[in-house]
Amino acid sequence: MTPKRLYFLILGLSALIFIALIASVFAGNYLLKQQSEKLSQAKAEAQAIDNQKVSLAQAKNDLEQYAELNEIAKSVVPQDKDQAKTVREINKIAGASGIELSQISFQSSTLGQRAPTSSDTQSKLPAITQVQPVPGINGVYALEITIVSSKDPIPYYKFLEFLEGLENNRRTAHVKSISVSPVAAGANVTFLLKLNAYLKP
Repeated sequence: MTPKRLYFLILGLSALIFIALIASVFAGNYLLKQQSEKLSQAKAEAQAIDNQKVSLAQAKNDLEQYAELNEIAKSVVPQDKDQAKTVREINKIAGASGIELSQISFQSSTLGQRAPTSSDTQSKLPAITQVQPVPGINGVYALEITIVSSKDPIPYYKFLEFLEGLENNRRTAHVKSISVSPVAAGANVTFLLKLNAYLKP
């Protein structure tokens, strides 16, 4: 082999080695970039999982911490209009004040009545039966309750005790109107109360 051919052969091999080296550098750089992106994504996912674990732990602690408050809130603003329970509570408060009630009634229900037709312009039935939405508080409804004392008059201070008992009752109630009829020179009274009890179905 002549020196000239050897020179060209070495030159060609050098060029091939150089090209192979450049290609391996680019391929290695590409692989490193891919692995770096995968690592960054894995780190981000691990961080998100850690954040979720912290949030779940905090939520669990909050549930345990506020469980009693949640129960109180449910008793103050119940999720259903348990009329029997409401009547029992009112009678219990009245009994503690030494008062006998003749009537506890609720606003009449439109449930089961004929739905109005397009020609009915005078008697439109409300969409929600027996309860009315509370303005400004979404999802909370008011149930009207009428309480009438017995015909036997009671001392005025017992009536005040009864009102105080209603006020201190956990179930949120708002006195809409009070009608008091004094007898025996005002020492004894009969009364009619209208309350709103609140619920959040």
